[in-house]
Amino acid sequence: MENQNEVDVNVLIKLYNSKLSALTNQNVLLEAKLATLTQDYKEQIESLLQENADLKEQLEEKPE
Repeated sequence: MENQNEVDVNVLIKLYNSKLSALTNQNVLLEAKLATLTQDYKEQIESLLQENADLKEQLEEKPE
């Protein structure tokens, strides 16, 4: 019977690669989500700035 403290190196490498791959994929997904949120935020800011400019223009055009 083999010593229970020994680990099959091939099993260890396979498990390590599997875990590393999963974490890498999760990291890439999170980076993509962050980039999407950043892009959406910038688009929303631009939209609000344009709406603000339009409203200011409407106020300036109103006769008193």
